[in-house]
Amino acid sequence: MPLVVAALPAILLVVGLVVVLWASPGIRGELRVAWGLLLGGDPAPLRLWLLQFGAFAPIVSALLQVATSLIPVLPSFLVAIANAMLYGSVLGGVLTFVTALIAAAACFGLARAVGRPGVERIVAQRTLSRMDGFMERRGILAVFLARLIPFINPDVVSYAAGVTRIRWPAFLAAIAAGSVPSTVFYSIVGAAALDSTPWVVGAVTVSTLIPLFLLWLLRERIFKATGHRDP
Repeated sequence: MPLVVAALPAILLVVGLVVVLWASPGIRGELRVAWGLLLGGDPAPLRLWLLQFGAFAPIVSALLQVATSLIPVLPSFLVAIANAMLYGSVLGGVLTFVTALIAAAACFGLARAVGRPGVERIVAQRTLSRMDGFMERRGILAVFLARLIPFINPDVVSYAAGVTRIRWPAFLAAIAAGSVPSTVFYSIVGAAALDSTPWVVGAVTVSTLIPLFLLWLLRERIFKATGHRDP
């Protein structure tokens, strides 16, 4: 019973989306447009699409962020850049940060609800097995690092964490800490698309170095956990 209660928000979210999609052909059409824009890889058209929703644009953006997490093939970073293009690096960054936590919690909660067999229908078994090894060696630190390392899909890690013994508070804390560098980076990139001033270029450069610097600080733990020696 506690497991079902913990996963209830994700379950309600998925059920609510299914009901809304079934009841509204118009929303289904807009989602098809959003799907095409995300796969197109250009945040500018996505920004224009969000603008049409006016005051409801932040809500639509948040729902889109959750959707890109629940469906790992969709690029969530485009939503982060579009947020900054709409609301600036600060407000856009706050929106991205909050919705990233909600999206990660949705993946984690959904994994808790459906269990490993259900997760294997979303994430390739081979990928999930690699994540299992990563989690076993690193524990909660794996969740934190997944938000920093570009070639690891953080949503896959959220799903994988959901079928481990990692608790909700530790998971959310790791996600929050690891989301800061990527949120700063994509928010500044989005702002730079509209304002190419010298300080923006410098800030982008600095923000790209933050994950590498953190990995360097943690290098001893990384090599120890993976069984390699620090070169």
